[in-house]
Amino acid sequence: MRPRVLILVSQRVDAALRAAVAEGRRPEPEFLRLERLLGAELLDWSRVSSSAGRRGVRLSMAHAWHGLRRARRFDAVLSDGEHVGIPMAIGLRATRSQARHVVIGHRLTTPAKRPFLRGLRGGRGMSRIVVHSDRQLEAAVGELGIERERLRLLPYFADTRFWRPLPVAEERLVVAAGREHRDYATLVEACAGLEAGVFLAVGSFHSPAARALLPRRLPPNVEAGFAAYEQLRDLYARAAVVAVPVLPTDFQAGITTLLEAMAMGKAVVVSGANGHDRVVDHARSGLVVPPGDAGALREAIDWLLAHPAERARLGASARQAVEERYSLELFAERLAAELVPGAPAAVR
Repeated sequence: MRPRVLILVSQRVDAALRAAVAEGRRPEPEFLRLERLLGAELLDWSRVSSSAGRRGVRLSMAHAWHGLRRARRFDAVLSDGEHVGIPMAIGLRATRSQARHVVIGHRLTTPAKRPFLRGLRGGRGMSRIVVHSDRQLEAAVGELGIERERLRLLPYFADTRFWRPLPVAEERLVVAAGREHRDYATLVEACAGLEAGVFLAVGSFHSPAARALLPRRLPPNVEAGFAAYEQLRDLYARAAVVAVPVLPTDFQAGITTLLEAMAMGKAVVVSGANGHDRVVDHARSGLVVPPGDAGALREAIDWLLAHPAERARLGASARQAVEERYSLELFAERLAAELVPGAPAAVR
């Protein structure tokens, strides 16, 4: 009998989203891939509240409550973040549920989450916690006391079908994207007076209010604005360089932008913080510079703008790295194996 899997999805999964994925207008999320792989049922915000539109404590609690009402009918439950995974785990423990509960842990170490996670030790309520970076893995064990055997390191991913090299001529353009823990002040300082255009796609679909260090003013060669998926893909395609300037923190802020650009075969410059130097092999699949160092960032961007053959070499190596280690297909298969351990390959 095929295992029954429930996935709590922290967004609205409607016909418009499905159509956009099917028509290639946006990248495929991992939950849609898992829905196909496992025949999973999705419990998204549209089934929790007709007005749900932004993540918050009240919505996460309601989401978990709806999940608990259904949990007894499933063999495994996936919570797509600790914001819903923690209340779900508390409820599963209280109801003595036998369902396997896998939680994707984006950032386990915030002050508000620490006491709850310490209280859920011993596998109570969370069968497996998936993290994306070595730093979160180390902090989960050393600071939160979570048993190492309950943790699994699964690197993040990019949809390599959507984020792919396009036959578009490169321009003297530097692109940066995202908001969470971005150091745009240092990037703007580095690019002031640069003989190239700069576009900051400042925004986040998942963390629109996330912390970022923003410049007080923009020089004439720098523009900023929000870019939807297809617009962002076009910006990446036209860019000679994609910069990922991030502030030091204990999780992989910026990893989505980094992998998207690498998947498109772009030359990337990334701050050597948050474990990104383990994703980018310096001088092989991109350039790594010290965080907060405007001079080093300027030097790296200048060098890439002046060496198109090296940009192409780095971009090709970056694309290969994503295909081999950071693809959506690989991530979904690994996550499916955590939800249904030992299941036949045909099920996954």
